[in-house]
Amino acid sequence: GDAASEIQPLRDKLAAHPNDLQVYQDLALALFASGENEDAMDALLASIRQDDNWQDGAAKKQLFEIFDALGHTHGAVVAARRKLSTYLFS
Repeated sequence: GDAASEIQPLRDKLAAHPNDLQVYQDLALALFASGENEDAMDALLASIRQDDNWQDGAAKKQLFEIFDALGHTHGAVVAARRKLSTYLFS
């Protein structure tokens, strides 16, 4: 409901301000609330790729919460963990 109606305006805002890491965070939360788990993780990963320490690692913390909610063996979580590793250790 509410989260779904927020998604497009947040995508538009992100397109206009691609360096605004708060928008990535807000979009990820709206996507996750709407059940768009992979897109939510992708938004957080994009934020982490820009600045993994923004707001004391807020995007990483949120990503780990999604991992916990979906379960560590969920296919999308395994893929996101692989991407996260690449971003942090390359």
